[in-house]
Amino acid sequence: MSGAGGSTILVTGGAGFIGSHLCERMLEEGHQVVCMDNLLTGDLRNVEHLF
Repeated sequence: MSGAGGSTILVTGGAGFIGSHLCERMLEEGHQVVCMDNLLTGDLRNVEHLF
């Protein structure tokens, strides 16, 4: 799948430390990001600034 700004990327564990930084970086590079996380060890606060 491709979005207008680049690829659509699925990040599993996206609310964790590494995943949240990966989401941020991919958005900065113009990609559309789908972040999935069950929030057992991740934290929504890690990605809420990306909404």
